[in-house]
Amino acid sequence: MDSLETLVARAAPGHRYVLWDLWKGLFPAAADREHAERALDALAAAPPWLWLELDLARRAMWYSAPTVAPVPEPRGLWRLRRRPPAPDTPLAVLAAACAHDGHERERAVRHPAMRHDSRLLPILAIRTADWVPEVRSAAAGALEQVLVEPTATVLAAVAPVAVRLRKRRRGEAAVRMLRDAITRAGDEILTSLRGSPDIPTRRFAYRACLDAGRLSEADLVHAARHEEDIVCRTLCAEAVAGLDRPDLLRGLLANRAARVRATALAALVRLGAPEHGERMLGDNSPVVRLTAQWAVRRAGGDPAEFYRRLLGERPGHGLRRLVAGLGECGTSADAPIVLPYLADENPRVRAEAVRATVRLGARIDLAAMLVDPAPVVVRHVAEALRDKPPPADRLWPLLGDGRPPHVRRAARRLLAGTGTWNRLKTDLILLSGSDEPLRERARVGVDDWLARWAATAYAEPSEPLRRELAALVERAYDALGEQTAHLLRWHLRL
Repeated sequence: MDSLETLVARAAPGHRYVLWDLWKGLFPAAADREHAERALDALAAAPPWLWLELDLARRAMWYSAPTVAPVPEPRGLWRLRRRPPAPDTPLAVLAAACAHDGHERERAVRHPAMRHDSRLLPILAIRTADWVPEVRSAAAGALEQVLVEPTATVLAAVAPVAVRLRKRRRGEAAVRMLRDAITRAGDEILTSLRGSPDIPTRRFAYRACLDAGRLSEADLVHAARHEEDIVCRTLCAEAVAGLDRPDLLRGLLANRAARVRATALAALVRLGAPEHGERMLGDNSPVVRLTAQWAVRRAGGDPAEFYRRLLGERPGHGLRRLVAGLGECGTSADAPIVLPYLADENPRVRAEAVRATVRLGARIDLAAMLVDPAPVVVRHVAEALRDKPPPADRLWPLLGDGRPPHVRRAARRLLAGTGTWNRLKTDLILLSGSDEPLRERARVGVDDWLARWAATAYAEPSEPLRRELAALVERAYDALGEQTAHLLRWHLRL
């Protein structure tokens, strides 16, 4: 049984052969009650996606793997095929419910163990989306009986799989039954479901509770302040915003989640309290700053004036946020205010100044900042120059081994936009360098050039460039390999 538990731990989406090996271990285990119980416990503790993958892999053993040796099925499955008597173990029922034969699947979902053993409920939920109408109907009937009086154990078993069936063509039945069960469940059960470690289940539970009005005002406020998942927290904050309670919304303005702060501020503005916008203008989040700027305009003010005034005072704290804010709502006349911060000692301030100067339309030589010692600054500069890269002659020196890796990466990214042959030349140069991560990127880049860009190289390279590329191919021959080097020489007409 240790091997089965190891296989469950090793399984990953798309790893069909691991799942086949798992089935090969489950078949003989299903005939032994003690082993079957341990195997089913291991599956019950597995992630929800494993049930969906395991179901598909069971039939793939018949249809997609003729080279896989036949696996003897347990006695319980053979007896189930002959209808009475019933299979010996719940694990045998599980295996039959995944069989390629629709009659087997139908008999399995009608088995009493499907309704009484919560460990089988995930596969019962999957069978409600079966492609055979009779199987689908039998599974839906059984699941509906199980969910008449839902318990925490039942919902914890059904919900993670059911929410993943929404993407299937026939998965709406399980989702509908789960939503109806949530509306009938007790408060303690719903609290447990909203605390599920499975994020899709957690979000579905919150949405279902909100739609059914099953969350009290205190629950909404608590979740909006403390819920770990940002989507659930935002959903509850939006619900609090619909209560028209400014006192509750003011308490959310200091929330650590930016989307909650923005939601609370927007709701306060709609309720006629735009004065809260000014104190949020220096927020760390762009979405909150933009909402605050809108609030200040609704109050008749100019948010850019706020940033100009504070930047004129040259504050030591929050400088990055002020520079970013002026870039978001200022005009071209504000560019001189931002330009000095391109030389600030704080890399984050320099990076925001780069973005702000681009937004304000300042005419400066950004390419000179490609040698900045801070990767975050160079990354922002490269992004700003992406559509209009500087001449290639200014970028080639940045590829040298003496340059920091972040400078060489930025130069490579920009040179790729200066022409098809320059893209190839860049990667060939880096292949001859000593930086292994950049060498690996260059290897991938050469393969990508051959697969996608070589066909668009309609104009041949100039003769000097051709000779240079030929020399680079020879220098990087060992890294390229014989076949790739030969193909490059063919494209170069050598």
